[in-house]
Amino acid sequence: MTKNKLSGTALGVLFEGLKLYCVHFPQYFLYMLFPVFGQLLGLFWVFGTTYLYINNLDYLTREIPMLNSPIPMLSCMLLITLPGLILWMKAFWDYLVAYGAINSMTDAAMSTGKIYDFPAYNAVVTRRCFSFIILWLIFSLFCMVSVIPFFWLLGIIFFVYFVLIFQVFTFEEEVTPSGCFKRSLMLVKGNFAKTLAIMTVLFALTYYFIELGISVIFDALKITDFLLGLFEGFASMIPVDGINSILAISGAPQITPLDISRSIIQQIIFFLVVGFTLPLRSIIWTMWYKNLSDRDGVPAKVTKNSRKKLDPEILKRAKEKDN
Repeated sequence: MTKNKLSGTALGVLFEGLKLYCVHFPQYFLYMLFPVFGQLLGLFWVFGTTYLYINNLDYLTREIPMLNSPIPMLSCMLLITLPGLILWMKAFWDYLVAYGAINSMTDAAMSTGKIYDFPAYNAVVTRRCFSFIILWLIFSLFCMVSVIPFFWLLGIIFFVYFVLIFQVFTFEEEVTPSGCFKRSLMLVKGNFAKTLAIMTVLFALTYYFIELGISVIFDALKITDFLLGLFEGFASMIPVDGINSILAISGAPQITPLDISRSIIQQIIFFLVVGFTLPLRSIIWTMWYKNLSDRDGVPAKVTKNSRKKLDPEILKRAKEKDN
């Protein structure tokens, strides 16, 4: 992809990003397969085994008297849920790593038209693991403050300014985690309206329209009906009577296990859509970062002759693969 295609307009970046995502969709989908489904399977394991354990606890305590004591009972439950917890934690970590790795993946796709080796892109992040964790901790702290109603407006404004922190981390290795926020702010400064426009389109597309489309497909294929039957038994364990008594005081409508099941299915669809469209958001923000950094006079990863410089590890692996 040549530089003139990245015209600097928000519409141009959105179009080119969507095109790149569609062209390399199989690779991006495969890369996100474990981070997305691993988290879901881990949670299903935890809640599923807990549901079966509690449902059969009377039988188990009769057969194994030791389980009548609280500590052995809880220890047994922890033991059977541990594999699911480990699976979820590994998938969750890979999902966080994807925020940086996909940027490097996109850089390779833009420079060479190919996506070579997933471990090489992951290594761009994991070899600076400590700094990456610090970056996420700072960002998480910012998000926690931003959800306080008093800070909503300020949080939205600074979220726009900080949207490029993972791109800065990926392409400017000398920048500290806190410096990523400052660098992102300086890049977006003077381009706030365009950045907000891109963010608004991405939010509407990946958090609403695609989710709505997938929900319609689930309904048409009867997947929703199947999942309702699967989750209704679990939802029946939730003490809805106590919840409904609280809702009755405020005049809110009552809920049923079926309502809870529908909510769970909607959350699953939302998570799948958001997870598998993470590459689309990262692609577009990577392109926008490169536009703004070139304008800023500090191009991302360039050599003295102004040619793009891919990560050495990626080039090494690509050469080995070609051989």
